Order: sequence, then C-alpha cells, then structure tokens
Amino acid sequence: MAEEAAGVVWPPPAQRPAKPEHRHLAAAVIAALLTCLAAPQPGSAQPADVGTEPVTLIADEISFASDADLVTARGNVELSQAGRTLITDLISYDLAAGTVRAVGNIILIEPTGDAVFAEELELDDQLRDGFVDGIGVLLADDSRLAAARGVRQEGERTILDRAVYSPCEVCEGGGAPLWQIKAERVVHDTVTGTIAYRNARLELFGVPVVYTPYFYHPDPTVERRTGFLSPSVGSDSELGLTLETPFYVDLAPNRDIVLSPLFTTDAGVLLGAEYRDLQRFGLTEIELAGTYTDAAGKRDADGRLQPRDGNEFRGHIDAAGRYTLSERDRAGFDLRLASDDTFLRRYDISSDDVLENHAFAERFGERSYTALNLFGFQSLRETDDQDEIPLVLPLAEARAFGPRDRFGGQADLRASVLGLRRDDGLDTRRFSTEVGWQLPQIGTLGDVRSLRLALRGDIYNTTGDPRTRGAAGGSNTEARLVPSLSADWGLPLVGETGSWSHVIEPRLAFSYIPGDPNRNAIPNEDSLVFEFDETNLFEADRFTGIDRVESGAKLAYGLNFDSVGPAAWRVAGLIGQSVRAGPDALFPDGSGLEDELSDIVGRIELRPLELLDVGYRFRVDKDSLVFRRSDLTLAFGPPRLRFDIQYLRLTDELPDQDLRRREEIVGGVRLQMLESLAVGVRTRRDLEEQRTISTQYGLIYTNPCLVLVAGLEQSFTRRGELDDEVRFKVRVTFRGLGDVEAATGVF
Repeated sequence: MAEEAAGVVWPPPAQRPAKPEHRHLAAAVIAALLTCLAAPQPGSAQPADVGTEPVTLIADEISFASDADLVTARGNVELSQAGRTLITDLISYDLAAGTVRAVGNIILIEPTGDAVFAEELELDDQLRDGFVDGIGVLLADDSRLAAARGVRQEGERTILDRAVYSPCEVCEGGGAPLWQIKAERVVHDTVTGTIAYRNARLELFGVPVVYTPYFYHPDPTVERRTGFLSPSVGSDSELGLTLETPFYVDLAPNRDIVLSPLFTTDAGVLLGAEYRDLQRFGLTEIELAGTYTDAAGKRDADGRLQPRDGNEFRGHIDAAGRYTLSERDRAGFDLRLASDDTFLRRYDISSDDVLENHAFAERFGERSYTALNLFGFQSLRETDDQDEIPLVLPLAEARAFGPRDRFGGQADLRASVLGLRRDDGLDTRRFSTEVGWQLPQIGTLGDVRSLRLALRGDIYNTTGDPRTRGAAGGSNTEARLVPSLSADWGLPLVGETGSWSHVIEPRLAFSYIPGDPNRNAIPNEDSLVFEFDETNLFEADRFTGIDRVESGAKLAYGLNFDSVGPAAWRVAGLIGQSVRAGPDALFPDGSGLEDELSDIVGRIELRPLELLDVGYRFRVDKDSLVFRRSDLTLAFGPPRLRFDIQYLRLTDELPDQDLRRREEIVGGVRLQMLESLAVGVRTRRDLEEQRTISTQYGLIYTNPCLVLVAGLEQSFTRRGELDDEVRFKVRVTFRGLGDVEAATGVF
C-alpha cells in the first residue's frame, strides 16, 4: 500500500478517518526521531509525551508495507513538532525489529536555535539506545561538536568517538580553527550538563599544545559550574614569576566562592578567596587574602630601608553588604582592613592610601530622612599616625521638610549628632540642629530666584586641645548660634544665531552670616581640606562641613554659557568671582579667598571638531592675571586612534593643607590596530621634579572564541619595602572553558 502526499498533519482531522495502525506508526516514528535526534545536542529537553503533540509530516512519498511492518517517508522529508524541525532524505520505522532509522542529510533544528547534523541514525523504539554516524552539532552560541560515530545510552548519555569540539569559526579554505579540542572519546551527560573528554589534546591553529588524559567542562546550557577559571601568568620585580589559578565553587544558585591561589617564586603563596551571597533582602560580598612571607619593610627618617626581620602573616579583608530591610529602610556596611601599609600595593590588589570602614542604617520617609553611620579609617601613608585618626562613633543625621505654605515656601529641619574618638588625641562630641525656610520663585522676566533664611545651633564638648587636636587640654564645652541669609538669582537667556543655539545665564548669589562664630574652643574636624573653584563659587558657605563658618557678607557673580552648533560643535562653561567682607581670616594665602576680592575661577568645555574634546578648569590671580591653577583634559583622534592628556598645575603652596607646588601630566594613547586587536600606553610624569611616576602598557586581543589580555606596568615610587617596580601579567580566556572577565588598566 502506498500513498502520495504533499503534506500530512498528525493526528489527522476528525472528519478524515485513518487506520489505527497508521496513527500509531506515524506518531511513533515522529516521536522517536524528534526525541532521539535532540539528544546529542547539549542541554536539550525531552518532551514528556511527544506522541500527543500535533505533528506535521511533509515528504515526496509516504508508504506503508503491511506485510513487512515498515513505514517509510522519502524525498525532502520534513517533520515539525513542538517547535522542532527535522529535515532528511529518508525515514523508516521497522515495527518487527523495533528500530527507527533516518538516512541522508539529517538536519534537526531545535527551538533553542541549536542544529544537529548527521548522515545516518538508528534508535530503538524506546528512544533510549542507538547510534549515529557522521554526527555534527551546531549550538546556539555557535560552538561546534563533531564525531565519526555517536552512541546513545539510557536516554541520558551520548558517547562520541573521535570527536572534535570548538567554539571558533571555521576558517575559509577548510583550515584548522583558532583552537579546538580533539579526543578519542567524548561523553555528554544531558542530566548533569557535562561534556567529558578522554585522551584529549588542545590544538592552536592545528598544532597540539596541551595533552590531558581526562578533561571536562559544562555544556553551553550551564551558566555556572564548579571548576577552574582561566589562569594568568606573569612576572613581578617584587614577587618574581607568578601564576594565579582561580577555582570557582558553585555553592547554590544565589551563592558562590572563587578561590584564587597566587604562586610566586620569591614571596611564597598568596591564598585569596572571594565570596558572594545574594538574598532577597540584599547582597553580601567578602574578599580575603593572606600569606606568610617577608615582614613589611620600614624606612627611617632619611629614607633608608631598614632590614626585614623574618616572616610574618600579611593579608587583607574587603567586604561589603547592601540590604533592603523594607520599602523605606536600608542598611549596609563596608569593611576594609590591611595588615600593613604596603600589602595591597605589593600584590597589586589596590593603590588606595586610606581604607574606609562604614556601617549604616537609613530610613526614607515621605518628606524625611534619617541615618545612623559609623566610620573607621585605616591610613596606609607612612607619615600618618593611626592612633591620631578618629573613629566616628556615631554620625546620626535627620532631615525633615514641611509642606508648601501659602507663599510657596517650605520649612525644613536638619539635625546631627557626631562623636569622634582617638586613641591618642582630641575626642569630640557635637550636636547641631538647623531650622530653615526656603522660597523659590520664577520672576516675570523668566528669572529664577531663591531666598533662604536659617538658624543653626551647635554644641561642642571636647576632651583635649581643639586647636592642635592633642590629648592635653582637659574637657571643654562651647555653644554657638549661626543665623544666615542667602539669596540666589539667575536669568537664563535662550537664543539662536544661524545654526547655533545658545543658553546664557548671568547669575548672582548673596549670603550673610553675622558676627564671627569661629572660636578657638571649636575644633575643625570636617572642614580641613578646602579648595576654591567654580563648583563652590555660589555656595553660601564654601567649607565642606559645619565646623568652620564663612561669616560676613558675600556676593558671588558669574556667567554660565552653553552653545551648540552644527556637527556636534559645542562651547560651554562658567566664569565668576566673589567679593566678601567679614571679620574672619580663615582662608590661607594662596587659597584665592585671602582678600576681599577673590581670584577668578572658571571652567571651559570645548568641542570644535567631532574628533576633539577639551576641558579646562582654572583659577586666575585677580591682580596679576597669572594662572594659579590649571587643570586641562584633552581627548582627540578617531575611534581607532584615540589620545587623551590630563595636565595639572598648582603654582602656590598651601602649607596648612599640605598642598605643595605641583605640575603633573598624564598621557595615553589607544590604537585599535585590527577589529580584534587593540594596544594602549599610558604614562604619568611629575614635571616639577622631572621624573616619571608610572607607565602602563596594555594589549587586548578579542576573538569570538578567545580573549587575550596582557599588561605591563612600571612604577617609579618608593614606599616601605617597595621601590621601583615592574609588573607583567597575561591571561588567555578560552570561551566556554572557564570564562572570566579580563581587562587591563590602560583601557
């Protein structure tokens, strides 16, 4: 019996009766083929009951030989079911033998986008055991797996003989891919998502470079799996030759750890670990590292390195947590500690000079905010005395804003409690509260106006000397009231000239604080560092904290401008100055505010060409018009060849703030030589002392199946036992074999 068909839908429509055996046979054939052919591709899911899903069968000829119990479909055979499509030349189902066979140009396209290729396939009718000849698998991520023969066992494992795996693109002309793994046998377990290799070798451009009797990695459906990540090798003038072999441990879907031993030839082994835990309420991250090695070196007053005395434990901890306790409540912490001043730099972990420790809890109300903070700091500077650095126990803050009144104004309340404790030095306790009222307005000319009235009260209790922050001085209590008035006015003007559009805004800011609220009995804890620039030109009080108050009357005036032209041309910036009259003399010589009339400060942003960006910040002496501060950033060049320059020049010494005369330049260039290859260089030079501080070289090679990152860094600074250093590191990441993000600081 034979039936010609252009297309058959199974199960058939109800109005078209079909022989029961036909329904059974066709469903069995299709279910067998679709399920078994999906098996070799990694991570495919088998349907629970394939035979119950509607199946479309298209072929040039479909026949049933009842005497031989054989169903056959020939010529351009196409089967579709549950999102899968099978294309082949011939399908046959032998009822007597209980086998399903497909022959010729077999292609199975999965719903995931994976494709399976084969020449011949045979399975039993239980869909559990069978073999495939000439099998190839193209995965959705473009990885490829091919073998001379494949065997299916227990419906869970596929065993491939003489197999090749590679995620690389096939080279034109049939050449070898960038890298591939060849093995005598490959076993793919679809239950665990594991691909295991026996007698495997890694080949680069067809040349064997590594052999291993056993090797395994997860298939592309697995996002996380315990195992080794890409190692990195390098050399360091302090550590010698280095090898880092990260090992990833998948503890749970929301929890993992990376163990990173660093082997060195001159400094032993550094054991590192990074732990991450994600819960519904927040994320916790903990990074640890430790080693038993040479004791940290110290230098005497003349800069000579003192001999090291034996070995000691050296390490660090860097932990952070961010938690959402409710819709309005948050909490968190940052914990950073190091065993000594140079450990982090020695092992290229961090170049920070100060490690901040912080714990906090905060609540956000409809018109209020409260927070409780605890701070601790560890200084890694050789000149700092850790006993003189305070612990902040606590810093509590509260803010509340009232509704708009009938005038359009809004009242606000701010309060804070601060406690500072030192092991050796001044202890400070401060309570501060401020009541204010602010009225913003839009004038008839479109001008923007704002008026603020405030009254602040501060109470200080100290143990020690508030002026020197020394331990001697006894206990003192001081209180003050700080009334203030401030007003701000600006007139944004918008216009066009030709193809240019402009926004120009003249701006005035006035403030007045009567009397001199700065007393010798009030310590300066939060306003030690001060810099006058365009960012605080219009501030009512230009100190960073509240311990110091800029009293008297002050008027600041300036001009904001922003012009945009064709081809993304742009000129923007700000220039301004202030005049003040007050009883205090808080600003040191060279600050720009030591006289009643201040220096001129400003910022210019310029983009005259699509390939050029210029930023310049400055402070100009009001009398001589000499630039006291110049801060230039320059970036130019096409995307493939990009240059950037940063230049800083300070002409005046500010001994009270430990700011010496400085002139420094940082320059870098990035060259995209090819689509897959980029190189970069960056250098930092002290022009005042005519010496290079550091130089970095980097290379990144990216390929769809491989990433190579290399970096060379030279540091010419002296710190503790660390002198001029040269550090080189390279990491090669093979896609699919322990992927890990890699980068270099040059980019």
